[in-house]
Amino acid sequence: MEAIFSEYLIWVIDIAMTIFFCLYVLKERLRIPTPVLSGVAAALTLFGTAASLGAALYVNGILPFAMDYTFTALPAWFLAGLLLLRWACNESWSRLVFVLLLSVQPLQFCQAVTYFIYGLFFPALAEGTFTGADILGFGIPRLLITLPLAVFCQKLYHKLLAAELKQYSRLWFIPLFFVFLYFMQSNLYFVSNNFTLANGFRIIICLCAFVTYSQMASAVFQAANAAKEAETNAQLAHQLDLQRARVEDLESHAEEMKRIRHDRRQHVQVLRGLLEKGEVKEALVYLTDYEGSMAEAIQPPLCENFVADTLCRRYEALAKQAGVKVFINASLPKDSGIAGSDLAVILGNLWENAVAAALDAAADRRFIRLRIQAREEQILIRMENGYSGVICQEGGRFLSGKPGRNNAEGVGINSVRAMAERYGGLADFTCTPDTFTASVLLYAVR
Repeated sequence: MEAIFSEYLIWVIDIAMTIFFCLYVLKERLRIPTPVLSGVAAALTLFGTAASLGAALYVNGILPFAMDYTFTALPAWFLAGLLLLRWACNESWSRLVFVLLLSVQPLQFCQAVTYFIYGLFFPALAEGTFTGADILGFGIPRLLITLPLAVFCQKLYHKLLAAELKQYSRLWFIPLFFVFLYFMQSNLYFVSNNFTLANGFRIIICLCAFVTYSQMASAVFQAANAAKEAETNAQLAHQLDLQRARVEDLESHAEEMKRIRHDRRQHVQVLRGLLEKGEVKEALVYLTDYEGSMAEAIQPPLCENFVADTLCRRYEALAKQAGVKVFINASLPKDSGIAGSDLAVILGNLWENAVAAALDAAADRRFIRLRIQAREEQILIRMENGYSGVICQEGGRFLSGKPGRNNAEGVGINSVRAMAERYGGLADFTCTPDTFTASVLLYAVR
């Protein structure tokens, strides 16, 4: 009876620490309140352990050879653990399988450490049935080792999540391989007839597993970051190309305006001729047509800076045509200290995002307010716009809702941030329930 009770308590400790390990690794993904989850886990540990131990003893009794009890009960516990974690966590099946297989490693490592110590210092304890001393022999290493391993594996798992790794369907083969290798060594005793040496080999297997996991996580994280950076750089380069093309278009438009203004002399001569002939009515008709064709050209400039003035006028016209109210207060000198192409990137992205968001807002929230102000060497840009009230945000980042950009910050916002950093400034994006605000600080280069 002592042997059965001792083994039961050892299993309770093992199962409890395994559940703790899994829940700690997945702590950021839990959806069930802690008191409820703790109660269910405790009941599963106490009653499930009794059932699994009984089943393991029965199976081991009818087999013609001795087998590790853990190996016998593991499939049932694995299924129960998988269902428990699926109920408790917002995670996919493949990721839960990965974590569960990962949780087997601390159990194996602690068992190997205990038996290794037994072989070195307490060989008598390694033989025969379990005793009360085994509760401490197995329990103490389990308690001391599981927590640091859980912390280590939680950081490892967080790295994999941060890398947005999609290949979890194949990734769980790695811990499965080490679990299989351990059990093969545990149950094929012809590998080593030396009890202490065999468990030393098992310890090495477990340590190799954790080193592999660490290197795997670092490699995956670095590769994912490199891929993201390459994607972001490609998108930014594309954005810059578009903005440079936009500047060229604006410059072409400016040349056209210069030509039109130059041609005003011809129109003045025509009007003068009509008036000298006394054809006032014809002159008025001609003047009306001329004013209509020149409506855009004769608008007063918003500011002295050509790029800012032209971009703002263009987007202002587009926004107003779509029913968006626009308010602009711009004061920017001709020589702002910011390259025209860079200023086009900043203002172009701000305008595009603001117009798109304002069009999705309720009718009474369709507005854009832009303020550009130059103070000594500083240039302040502040754009406010209404939006639908629905926004993707994570960790202070505003995520793109465009297809293929899940969990990634919008390219436009990235472009603005990059330009702000180029000029030693910063870009800040905030939102209220109905207003999105972009604030950009730049330092002029003279």
